[in-house]
Amino acid sequence: MSSAGIRAGSPRLADFAAWVSAGGWRDLIRMAAVCTAASTAGLAIMMPISTGWFDAQPQQVDLMIRSVPRAMEAGAVVAVLATAAIVSLSSSRTAWAATTVAMLGILVNHAGLPWVDIDSLTTFNFIDSLWAGVILGSLLPVVWQQAITAGAYLFGCLASNIMGDLVQSPAVTGPADEFEGMLGGAPPLWLIVLSLALIAATVLIRGHLTPLPGPVLISPLAPIISSVVVVLTIAIASRWLADAGHRTTVIVMAVALVIIGAMLAALLLPGRDGVLVLLMVAFSTAASAVITLPRPWWADPLIVAATALGLLAGWRHPRPYLGVAASGALSAVAAVLAMTVGASVPGAVFGVVAIGLIGGYNLTSALPTRATSAIVAIAVLFVPAASAGLRGRSFGRVSYSPQWYRLSTITPEPAAGWASLAIAIGCAAGIHLLYRWRKPAPALELHPESADSSA
Repeated sequence: MSSAGIRAGSPRLADFAAWVSAGGWRDLIRMAAVCTAASTAGLAIMMPISTGWFDAQPQQVDLMIRSVPRAMEAGAVVAVLATAAIVSLSSSRTAWAATTVAMLGILVNHAGLPWVDIDSLTTFNFIDSLWAGVILGSLLPVVWQQAITAGAYLFGCLASNIMGDLVQSPAVTGPADEFEGMLGGAPPLWLIVLSLALIAATVLIRGHLTPLPGPVLISPLAPIISSVVVVLTIAIASRWLADAGHRTTVIVMAVALVIIGAMLAALLLPGRDGVLVLLMVAFSTAASAVITLPRPWWADPLIVAATALGLLAGWRHPRPYLGVAASGALSAVAAVLAMTVGASVPGAVFGVVAIGLIGGYNLTSALPTRATSAIVAIAVLFVPAASAGLRGRSFGRVSYSPQWYRLSTITPEPAAGWASLAIAIGCAAGIHLLYRWRKPAPALELHPESADSSA
């Protein structure tokens, strides 16, 4: 979706009403299926730890938690591979079949495999992440040219990513509140079953599935190499900072590595498609540096609402420079609060709402024409950022705590905020260079009807 093309399909209330009346309940079911499937996959990657698994042997839990970043990285790369495969095959039928099989895989992983004699929690963790990557990558080409359904996909991805990233530790906060309790199980069985039911309904009511329209995949290797570059550089920098982030020279070199990797990944994509990659690198790093605890239960629904509002704002009024500037400002505020006020309820509420608004705005303010480029940027959201490595340097692992969850008892790290600010500045410079070096892609015409509607 180029900036010009996507704006022509920007959702308004009148457009939505006309879309519903024209497509009826079939398109509503399809939109719900896409949103719930993307949400399930996002939670499967971001929240791979079920609180019940803490009853296992301590060494098993510790090994699983140490593997969480690698499982997330693997899921992100699999998502890019799945998108490239679906676009190359140009088959909606294959996309929905892959999504169904992957969702069944997650269901079996949560409902079936725990009864099998498998001692490795790390295995459960990786299975969830890999199947989730298949879902995110397979769905994106199917919805990428329909404004409203694409919006449902993006909302599901981002909202689940943010909620999974901000989940609090039950070991410290006590039993989960009503909102977080609904997400228990990572993802919960009720959400998996609901997603499967909606996917099955979508496949059954659509009838004949047509080939996917849109730009031809210029090179199937370009987005794959781009994703490997950005994922590996962020992962290496994060682990480096977790191991030796107490040294200023290490922080400087790790920040430079992230910026260079993000710029190379952006340049590997055609036209200005890489702008979204740079925006997501800046935002994800800033979000991981923000103080989000302690916060009251009512702040969590605000996160979801803020995410939706940010997505709509970026869709209607796209300003990539404004998006990266907002990420930089969020990083600076996080650093200042960590140095002065520290953890506080007002600061945590402000932080989580700002993450939702800024994340949504960044995600829709520079949407590329090609689904294969968009999935690279979306994959960045599911890789532990460099600031997560800085927040974990006190216990030597890329994590928010030895339990993976964010903890209010951990002293906020101002270095994470300053490093995020430097990365945002570097990404802003990269965006400027892309706009100078690359011409805009041709506009992509969007349609309110389904891509796989009957011929």
